[in-house]
Amino acid sequence: MKGKTFLILLVAAGVLVALAFLRFSDDRHTGDTNMGKKLFSDLPVNQVASITIADTTSSVTLIKGDKTWQVKERSDYPADFGELRDTVVKLSRLKIGRSFTGTDESLTRLSLLAPSAAEEKGRGTQMILKDSSGAVLADVILGQTRQSDGGGSGGQYLKKSDDDTVYLVDGSFRFLKTAPADWLQDEILNIKADAIASVTCYADDAAEPVYSLSRPEKGQKPQMTPIPPDRNVDSTKIDQVFDAMAPLTLDDVVSADEHPQTGDTGSRRLVYQLYDGRQITLLPESDDKDHYWLRVTAETVAVETTDTDAPATSETSENADSDKAPEADAVEDKAAEDKKEADAPVVKTAEQIDADVRPWVFSVKKWQFDSFITQPDGLLEAVEKEGEQASK
Repeated sequence: MKGKTFLILLVAAGVLVALAFLRFSDDRHTGDTNMGKKLFSDLPVNQVASITIADTTSSVTLIKGDKTWQVKERSDYPADFGELRDTVVKLSRLKIGRSFTGTDESLTRLSLLAPSAAEEKGRGTQMILKDSSGAVLADVILGQTRQSDGGGSGGQYLKKSDDDTVYLVDGSFRFLKTAPADWLQDEILNIKADAIASVTCYADDAAEPVYSLSRPEKGQKPQMTPIPPDRNVDSTKIDQVFDAMAPLTLDDVVSADEHPQTGDTGSRRLVYQLYDGRQITLLPESDDKDHYWLRVTAETVAVETTDTDAPATSETSENADSDKAPEADAVEDKAAEDKKEADAPVVKTAEQIDADVRPWVFSVKKWQFDSFITQPDGLLEAVEKEGEQASK
């Protein structure tokens, strides 16, 4: 090989090495002393009053109300506080695995450009936390996740919006949601079937029901009236009506003031009478565009109670156990009872339920909507005649 050719090859190799060095320069650790430290160790979690999460397709703002966290884009409907809390806590606990100064190329490759950036590629998800005065507590761009050698999550790349330092942290926000509907508190009601005494369906303002389902006694199967002479009751469908609120969940929500009543089922309503006196009324609505809506109201009505429905008094309980427990056992029993009451779910009054649900119209999935049967034929099956059975 001639010396001139060798020199050219040597220069070319040097250029390639330089390019490779620049290409992977972002892998150099520039903050080894920070490894293992919390990235947001000074984040005042309890002062967070609003959170904005945005990507290139959608954005949501969660705000702290007087009683609950709310979704701004859904007329301040309550947000899923559990997921919100977990997100903020996760951010506050992130530990640094490595860090380096990002370049234009590395920021694009790791999807660490702001969602509002002009570039079509490389935009990430931005999360901004503010306090009640509007001061920014944290502003971060979440980028690509890193896969570990074992195939699991190896953390996530992120950067603070006002800094080019890229961090690989030990947590991941891979499934962080940015659509407002995904942040709604999705449970509307959770009423078990055995708490329901009857379900009555009405049409328009008619006093006479379309049909009625009621239990002869608490704990017994509900019976339907009226039943045409040539039909049988489909017990599976009746159970479906009674089970429809355990739980009843939303897909989306809109303010009742912004959603006029429409649809061919809007004139029918189902009245659920509970044994404890609460009465829940549901008005299903649908249109020809595969949209399914529910309006819900609640009130308290007088109901007849029996001795079996009434809770045992302290006197009867003491009489029943008078020859059994010494004083020490009684103290333990009282402590266990207090813990049981503390762990028991809070039962809302009808007035509390009504205040929560009346201002809204709930979008639900079709399978849930179909459980609120407003046509008697949907609860009945045909009776096979003897001649029909013999011909089969």
